[in-house]
Amino acid sequence: MEFCQGSIPRQLKIAADGRGRRVILYGIPYADWNAPLSDRGLWSAVPGIAHVLRLPATPYGSRARTDDVVIAMRTSHIVRRPGGRALEPTPRAVATLEDKAKFAAYMAANGFGDCCPRTYAGRREAAFPRVLKRTDLSASLGVTIAQSATHLEELLRTRTFEGHPYILQVPVPGNIEHATYCVCKDGRVLWSCSFASDIGAPIAIKRENNAVPRQAIATPGLVLRQIEAVLRPLVFSGPCNVDYKLTADGRMQIFEINPRLGGTLMLSAQASELRAPSPALSNTQARPAQRRARPTVAYPNDRNSRTKHALDGMGHLAMYGREPSVALPHT
Repeated sequence: MEFCQGSIPRQLKIAADGRGRRVILYGIPYADWNAPLSDRGLWSAVPGIAHVLRLPATPYGSRARTDDVVIAMRTSHIVRRPGGRALEPTPRAVATLEDKAKFAAYMAANGFGDCCPRTYAGRREAAFPRVLKRTDLSASLGVTIAQSATHLEELLRTRTFEGHPYILQVPVPGNIEHATYCVCKDGRVLWSCSFASDIGAPIAIKRENNAVPRQAIATPGLVLRQIEAVLRPLVFSGPCNVDYKLTADGRMQIFEINPRLGGTLMLSAQASELRAPSPALSNTQARPAQRRARPTVAYPNDRNSRTKHALDGMGHLAMYGREPSVALPHT
């Protein structure tokens, strides 16, 4: 079975002498990720990698060797891979974070209700506007704003919502929406980078294809501590991206946490730009990276900064994924 069509290679030989570990990109990624993930410049800048192999997801898993590092492309590809090494979330963590209703219930049950939008108990409660969300979709699909009771009824009769589970939430005002991309182990953030987007209105939905002004920013320490607090009960390991707004006093209002690589991080890095090595990846020992203050840089005009963010994220997955996966007890 071919991983993808066209000129996208299935395997990249990085080390001329063949010395180093093999990284398996497991599963077919979103189409726009193919070129960045297949760029030799991205992987040659990460120490200790000999080969990068792209494999489709199968019922048999990746069939990774003992020292292979496995990076799942989507949450549906996160399955137990015998013999390989990976930073991957537990099935419980994936089920909790993928479903918006389960995530809202998890936040309330664990004392994080003040860190996310309030979820209405039913359609007749409170005032408008309300945010209407399909619980089983991601990447802002199935998320819209109902302006009135009549408008809500109209939306619920559309093909997107009719017959599907949904929740209603209080909209969080603010023109600036944030996204923080993380690599985690056991609920601890090993690496992160953040972006702030001007969505153009206090109450609006940021779409993946929105041409909005976006800027790379230093991740506030309070944000990192809150992300760790939310992920710790799930003993979360692997990549994730957190979408949120900040209140006037700096408190997070988390919309969702996706347990996978983030599209904005990957799509911002073109293959021709992924060439600058990152000092953060020079230490290949599997231990938490030193957190460093990140200067605010322009985005998307500063190509070197985009290179660094994408390189850092994939590099840390490859580095910290070298530790063997351990099945954790479900609670």
